[in-house]
Amino acid sequence: MIRNSTNQISIKPKVSFKTKLALSALAILTLIAVTYFSYETGRNAGNDQLGEDASLIEQMKGSIKELQEELDAAQEKNIFAERQQQIQAEAYKQMSNAYAGSEQKNQYLGSRLDFYRSIISPENGQSGPAIQAIEYRQENGSDIEFDVTLIQAIQHKVQVAGSVSAELYLDGKAFKTWPVNSSRNVNYQYFEQVSGIFESVPDHEQAQIIVKLNLNNGTLIERSFDVDFDQANL
Repeated sequence: MIRNSTNQISIKPKVSFKTKLALSALAILTLIAVTYFSYETGRNAGNDQLGEDASLIEQMKGSIKELQEELDAAQEKNIFAERQQQIQAEAYKQMSNAYAGSEQKNQYLGSRLDFYRSIISPENGQSGPAIQAIEYRQENGSDIEFDVTLIQAIQHKVQVAGSVSAELYLDGKAFKTWPVNSSRNVNYQYFEQVSGIFESVPDHEQAQIIVKLNLNNGTLIERSFDVDFDQANL
């Protein structure tokens, strides 16, 4: 076999064991450094993100707390409003019932022309508050119910304020007082009708009801009315 001649010479450098060891150690150190740098970078980034997340969580907690407080306050206001509505509804119901009774009486009085004349121009020419009339009836055979009409003649610019009471006299002696335990306040400008009752009254030939209108300014107005039991039983 004939070998071709060549002028090229291949030379392979020889690397010592120490050099190889140093290079290996350098590579390992480089790898460790890169790994540590990546770890620190990731950890720092993670810590920064964790801090931001923690701050965001705290802000959200604060917002939730504020919203909860606002919700609690709104619920309390709603409960208070519902209670006030119930109170107003009950008060309106009671006022409506009371007004219905008084309105019926006032309509009856207002339908009487002579009654209006007594307010605008009384026959005696006396102005101011007065006890106009009384109507009575006997119920259950012994109770006497009555309606007292109070007016204010001519002078209508101010309210008449005070209390009204009545006493029943039998044979010249005081027998019953109304009201029994409390005063009956009145407050009107033109007229008002007040109702009362004397319970368990025996029949007598001589009986009187004395009505007293005690005004807040200290004025006391009285008027007596004879009671006819035969008429009361009608």
